[in-house]
Amino acid sequence: MGLGLSLSACCVNPFRNTQSAEVGRPGDPEVEARRSIAPAQPAVQPAGGAESDPGGGFDIRLARVQPGVHLDTEQPCDVIFSGRPEAVESERAPRYELDAAHRMAIKCHAPTGEGWADLIFSPEHASHVSEVRRGRRVRVRIVAADGGYFDYPIVQFVALEGDNPELARTPPRAQPVAIANGFDLTGLRDDPGLIGTTQECAVAFADEIDLVRPNDRRRRSYPAGVQNRMTVRCKHNGGEEPADLVFMPAQALAALSVARGEVVPVRVISRNGGYVDYPILQFAGQ
Repeated sequence: MGLGLSLSACCVNPFRNTQSAEVGRPGDPEVEARRSIAPAQPAVQPAGGAESDPGGGFDIRLARVQPGVHLDTEQPCDVIFSGRPEAVESERAPRYELDAAHRMAIKCHAPTGEGWADLIFSPEHASHVSEVRRGRRVRVRIVAADGGYFDYPIVQFVALEGDNPELARTPPRAQPVAIANGFDLTGLRDDPGLIGTTQECAVAFADEIDLVRPNDRRRRSYPAGVQNRMTVRCKHNGGEEPADLVFMPAQALAALSVARGEVVPVRVISRNGGYVDYPILQFAGQ
């Protein structure tokens, strides 16, 4: 599935309309590169999910790329994986801010991809814990975009809607894909002139989409207004390099399509200072 991304950002001068340390000369490249290249308004999608497949489940990752839009809504989760259920002990209960008796990690399948969630059960629904398993469609209420087990979105069990036979034909693991060669991030070590340029990341690995919290912005070298991030590995002729890929609110929906095998345009923000001190790349598509 291609992104169909525009590469028009390749011709934008990253130092245009920025303050300079001296008249006629740009300021520090890494400081200038951290300035936003996209407006900070959200790109809203209807809460009902993918209209192209009305029978498909909800992409739980939307709770993070559109924070606030889907909270307190009820959505169908097509369970592709379910973890071991656990009782919610007293020390864990404050995490949920609800009367939760049991919890379990689940992965929800949707036409646009898959995402993890922390599913909680109220005492009156505790008898349904054993019924949530691969192949089942479960109606859930979106409680929080993060903060659950492994910081997953928190969802609450509402009802069991039956089986989804399509899930039986969905491979349990990602299938092999061909990966092109893209930009070599190791070049950043010796060439600071690459800061602020637009390059191509050939994605060999894409981790979970995270919300960027205020404390993350303070301790990392992120551009102003960043909303989401994910760890990626960019493939090149000599191997793969990790990076911290960040998204502005208006770009956030594109994060759903960043997956192994895709080639995405990115703007180089800094050589380090990201998650695990990785280089910071900003998504530069539409």
